[in-house]
Amino acid sequence: MKNKALILTILYFLILVMAPGYSIYRYYDILRTGETYNIEIMAYDPYDPFRGRYVAIRPAMRELWWNPEDIQLIKDADDFVVDVVWGADPNAVGYVRRLVIERYYLNERVAPLVEERQMRAVAGQDLIHVVVKVKNGGYAIEGLFINGIAAEDYFR
Repeated sequence: MKNKALILTILYFLILVMAPGYSIYRYYDILRTGETYNIEIMAYDPYDPFRGRYVAIRPAMRELWWNPEDIQLIKDADDFVVDVVWGADPNAVGYVRRLVIERYYLNERVAPLVEERQMRAVAGQDLIHVVVKVKNGGYAIEGLFINGIAAEDYFR
């Protein structure tokens, strides 16, 4: 009886470790081997006392603002998303389930500076975009870039 309880306890703890472990593995697998898509964004810097500083982002393409459906991202030669196909085939290149891009967390010092750069981007002087990796319907945001330089490095 004690052996059975010990085995069940060990199995329980293995499941507790494996569930988040698989999620972490899947996320990093997408970042490592996923296909790259650049999405132009609009950004602003809200302050939230619980979450701290982050950049709230919204894709420049209205079709990507909030997407409850499965889509296929179509990109140009520079990997920028130029079109979206609704109700895409799950085997298609660029297929994503429910793409929702809302925020990107940054250092508290950098977030307000990104918002200032966004004002210049609206005027056409800067290009702000996120790099999204896509694989098997999943996606992961790799980084936020200003004129091709990572936001974290841009303000050093």
